[in-house]
Amino acid sequence: MPRYQRRYAWESQNIKDFWNDITNTSDPHFFGSMVTSGAAAAPREVIDGQQRLTTAIIALSVLRDLYAEIGSAPRVTGINEYLEYNDRDGHRNHRLRNKDVSAASRLNDNVLLEKKQRATSPGYDSEALESQAYKTFETLVRDELSGTNDATAQLDNIRDAILETEVVYINVEDRKNAFTIFETLNDRGKSLTVMDLVKNLLFAEIASSDEDSSERAWSDILEKLDDLTFEGMTPDFFLYYAWNSRHHPGHASTDLIEQARLRRSIADQIATSTDRDVSAQDLIGGLSIDAKILAGLNRTLTSNGSADTWRELATAWRRDDYEDISSRLYGILVAGSLQPLPLLLSLMRAYLRERAGISRKTLLKFLTVTESFQFRWSIAQKPSTSTIRRLYRQAAASVSAGSSKPDFEAALSSFVAAADRIDASNAQFRDGISRLAYSKTRAKDTFKIRYILTRIEESYQSTTLNLSRQLSLEHLQGLEGRSEATARNSWIFKIGNLALLPPEVNADLPKEFADKCAELSNWVNAEDETLIDAISSKVWNSEQSNERLSDIVQRALQLWPRIQV
Repeated sequence: MPRYQRRYAWESQNIKDFWNDITNTSDPHFFGSMVTSGAAAAPREVIDGQQRLTTAIIALSVLRDLYAEIGSAPRVTGINEYLEYNDRDGHRNHRLRNKDVSAASRLNDNVLLEKKQRATSPGYDSEALESQAYKTFETLVRDELSGTNDATAQLDNIRDAILETEVVYINVEDRKNAFTIFETLNDRGKSLTVMDLVKNLLFAEIASSDEDSSERAWSDILEKLDDLTFEGMTPDFFLYYAWNSRHHPGHASTDLIEQARLRRSIADQIATSTDRDVSAQDLIGGLSIDAKILAGLNRTLTSNGSADTWRELATAWRRDDYEDISSRLYGILVAGSLQPLPLLLSLMRAYLRERAGISRKTLLKFLTVTESFQFRWSIAQKPSTSTIRRLYRQAAASVSAGSSKPDFEAALSSFVAAADRIDASNAQFRDGISRLAYSKTRAKDTFKIRYILTRIEESYQSTTLNLSRQLSLEHLQGLEGRSEATARNSWIFKIGNLALLPPEVNADLPKEFADKCAELSNWVNAEDETLIDAISSKVWNSEQSNERLSDIVQRALQLWPRIQV
């Protein structure tokens, strides 16, 4: 099983469908076609069939363990012959071998080890899909056994149904032809994604002598994508953002390359190269860089803008170089939109490269403008449109094509001019802030509210709060017995009624505002005049909250000004 294969992906319903296929008919189940590549006498590379072969191995492992449970040692030995074999030196080897070490470990530790060994294995992961598939199949088999007096015979029937499954194997020595056949025949299991199709396209061009490093790079890409926490991020969306972050000769910089056209665009680029092998390897290398940068952006978001997230990628990392950069990146990402990703990928790629890269000064200008534009757009709740997607695509392509200070400054000027034409108005931004609410039904607003209050606190001359940590949001007027759906209570959930506090302080605050005042006075900024006056009088109501909301809006308009040419 090559490294570039996607992770095992069958879920409970897929396993149940397979179970029904093998148990609800007296005829052999047709498992479909499987495509392999390689000489007939050598181990074959699995091009198509990874998910189904892995599932069959999992099912047989369940039967092996149940045979062992009822004391049928000969049948355990028989099943093991389908899972392992002795090579010519007498060493035991798995029949299905994953070249990717993590995939091999997941299958071994969660499935192939005998049950008593698996329970104590440090690599056992009950949440891994391999483990979940094992549990689902085990439950189905145990349910089947509960109604029989002859467990051995019933297990034999299930075993035979699996082993008598019919498969059409297509082996092609030429890998490129194997991938072509794979795409033509793949109509079972999980549908091919755009990422799958591009993988097939690229590896079909790479000579077998060059494939190892590219396989490792592709496996690393998939692992990094699995670890991302961006909402809605999939390998296909990664490919969309990464490809649209680059300049492509023959494509207009304003021409968004939609997902349906990605494979064709990549194929066209390879077709025009003088060395298709090298071109495919270079493309994989480029995607590997983009996956690393995307992982860095993800860590920037989850760490509240920590500069440490770029230590692994920067060849000469210094905290003071990356603190402002990470802060601006966080401000762009915290609003929850993925639209700016092509530009962010292009900018960070240009900054991290050793030659002909963008300067820190120009990068910060670009990020500051982008943050103000994107944050205003998101807060104003303006929709994702082709206009804003083209704006980011054009800027990303220009930065990607740049190699000198004038190039990058021209890209920035063009971006500012285009953003100015569609920027959210101050009235839209103001209304958006006024609509923000911190409640159980508005969880996504929490990050935006905390960021606005944090940036405002940073803008004050001094603060008693440690802004490098994640602070809690405190409802100054408590929520007890008040419904968000009631109009007269709406102000309680709005930003005017919220304050930043250390989590440990917030946890011990009394419920009533008057009782909170002594502790609040230790943390509320002296420049937060409306709240300071309320603490002094120990009185807080909707009028004061709305007045403070107006103060917050005015500060926000200064911190996130409208784009101007």
